[in-house]
Amino acid sequence: MERWERWGVGSAEVAAHLAPTEALVARQGGVGMYDGSEKVPDMSCGTLVLTTHRLAYVDDARPLDQSRYVRLALVQQTEHYAGFLKSSPKITLLLRDGREGGAWTCRVCAFENTTSLDGRCALCGVVRASEDVQESVACAACTFLNHPTLPRCELCETPLPKARTGPLAVKLSFRQGGDKPFYAHLRATLLAKAWKTEAARVAAGIDGVISKDTHAAAPAPDAFQDLEALMHQARSMVDLASSLRTQLERRERLLAQDGRTSHDGADSMIHSALVQLGLAAPAVTQDMVQSEAEYHRELARELSHLLLGDATRDGLLAKRKLLALDEVWGFWNRARGTALVSPKVMRAAIAHLPDVAEPPIALRVLSSGLSVLHTPHYDDAVFDARILAPAVSSST
Repeated sequence: MERWERWGVGSAEVAAHLAPTEALVARQGGVGMYDGSEKVPDMSCGTLVLTTHRLAYVDDARPLDQSRYVRLALVQQTEHYAGFLKSSPKITLLLRDGREGGAWTCRVCAFENTTSLDGRCALCGVVRASEDVQESVACAACTFLNHPTLPRCELCETPLPKARTGPLAVKLSFRQGGDKPFYAHLRATLLAKAWKTEAARVAAGIDGVISKDTHAAAPAPDAFQDLEALMHQARSMVDLASSLRTQLERRERLLAQDGRTSHDGADSMIHSALVQLGLAAPAVTQDMVQSEAEYHRELARELSHLLLGDATRDGLLAKRKLLALDEVWGFWNRARGTALVSPKVMRAAIAHLPDVAEPPIALRVLSSGLSVLHTPHYDDAVFDARILAPAVSSST
């Protein structure tokens, strides 16, 4: 079984022995192995396990001794035989030269790699050098490792087997069926070539830290680009909302002059979509006004309407009377939808709230450092009177 590597695992333990970037695809029991056209005596009944990187045979009788796997990168061609009469269905694999797939020692960190599916060290990620490939031929008599070009053993003169350099044929005999779905999975996995996909690797040392930081920082530029694109579109979205509101108001005025009311479902839907933002008018932006002070004042009017509400809807302060500044900032930007307001601009607008809001809304900084907005319900004089009222009533 050339080009098949030993894999001492049981069928139930396969998932625990997969590489970090490897995933289980399919498995099929009742399979025997053929080396060319000859049956392999010790591999007559086992389970085939297909992953994204390899095809494994796990023997039912002796899983620790007779289990083998071949890397899918070595599969050059596949054929499917449907079977006839007493002949079982078979899948034939033509395997290319795979001498580089054995165990090797990393020259950088000296780590012993026993399973290297992509030619990289499992500890430091260094690519395996081509001279690390073991090309020696073992003598069958004395086990001496000879150069592959020698016809006889250099030590005992025993004739050496000729290394096969062409494709090697291996047949998988499906004696309990299941060949068609397994072959479909095999073909799809070979086409996907997951072993060629560069995936995030778990590495140790400086290389692992640098790689982790690089992958973590990669999405940041794209995220900022998306945010910039959204900000560029904010102006057009605000203009569209303003245009829709203007058209609805013009239509309502014309209908009111004729003494009619609108029962159009489209009008109701558009109007509902606009007012769900919680704003009396489209969100105010800086290019709508002439100065920064006027911009802050208009923002204060918009915020006061959101906090106090009107005849048709209650504001945020209608029940609670007091809100933390960070909550107000979140509610306000959610209501604006597109033209978001920064904390600095919001604080500038809050300075105008006592002048534009009715009843006035004030800013208070608590002893804990928390900033809140509140209605006159929590003014010092009103609060003191509310606290002292029970004491005064009891004394009288």
